[in-house]
Order: sequence, then C-alpha cells, then structure tokens
Amino acid sequence: MSDTDSEDPVESARAAVIDAVERSAEVYGAKRSYGRLFGILLFEPDPVSLDELVEESGYAKSTVSTAMNTLERFHLVHRRSLPGEGKKAFFEAETDLWYVFQQFLSQEVTREIRIMTRALDEAEAALEDAEGERARYHLEQVRELQRVYDRSERLVSLLTSQPLDRLVEALGRLTGGDRDR
Repeated sequence: MSDTDSEDPVESARAAVIDAVERSAEVYGAKRSYGRLFGILLFEPDPVSLDELVEESGYAKSTVSTAMNTLERFHLVHRRSLPGEGKKAFFEAETDLWYVFQQFLSQEVTREIRIMTRALDEAEAALEDAEGERARYHLEQVRELQRVYDRSERLVSLLTSQPLDRLVEALGRLTGGDRDR
C-alpha cells in the first residue's frame, strides 16, 4: 500500500483545498497566511477562537489576529461572540463568495470610483478654462476617463444589486450560452 492510500481521504482533500486557498490568496496580492487561515475556517462547522487558529495553523497569535482583522474587513470572515465565553472572539468563514465580491465592489471599488470622479470633475473644470492644444488633449483624456468611470459605476451598481444566478442567467440569454449551468 502506498503512502497516499494510507492517508485519510477526508483530511487529504481538506489539506488540498486549504493549500489551494493559500496559493490563491497570493494571486490576489494577499499574504499566503491569510489564505491558509481562511481555508482552515472554511472547513470548520462552528466558529473558531483565535487560540484554536493559532494552534491549527502554527502561526503567531499576532499574525492570526492581523489576518482575521484584514479578512473581516473584506467580509471573508465574521467575528462572533459565544455565550459563556466572555469577550473571547470567535471567527467563521463567509462561504457565499458572491456576497464577498458584492461587498468588495460596493465598498472598495465604489470608493475608488468616487475619488476618481471628483478628481476628474475638478480637472475638467480647470481644463475647460485653459487654452492650447495640450489643454484640449488633456480635456479629451479626462472626458474619456469620465465615461469609463460612469460605465464602471453603473456596472458596479448592477453587480451589487442582483443575485449571481440571475446575472448568469441573463448573461447566458444575452450570449446564447448554456443556461443550465
């Protein structure tokens, strides 16, 4: 019997997914430890304490605490209090990743759109009063960016207001794709 045959298939599958979540975090510019901790929480049926996460992951308590704060900010984990546990914090993973994506869009992306829209409006006002070829060129660039940000704002609004199934169905009809997926 090989080593893989003697392994617990449930633990092996769990470890493979946690490793993939860890690597995926890096793809998005997050620390691998954040992905590992999120992956661990994905397989926990009940909220897990900071101390339990430290023990399971082998990371320092400060690393786990920082990761939980960051993951909570991005709606990937929820902090919970449990009866009889005092002020002790427990964490659970958000498993609805469409919700996480919508929250990211509605908070982070919308904030960036507002920042850019204000700056572009101010730049447009200043450039409309300026003279010369350079000013006209920059004004056209600003107006093109305004159009992009206007469309982006509408797209974010659409994506954050609809359930995933409804959007997939609508896109399937629009593109003639497979609607049964």
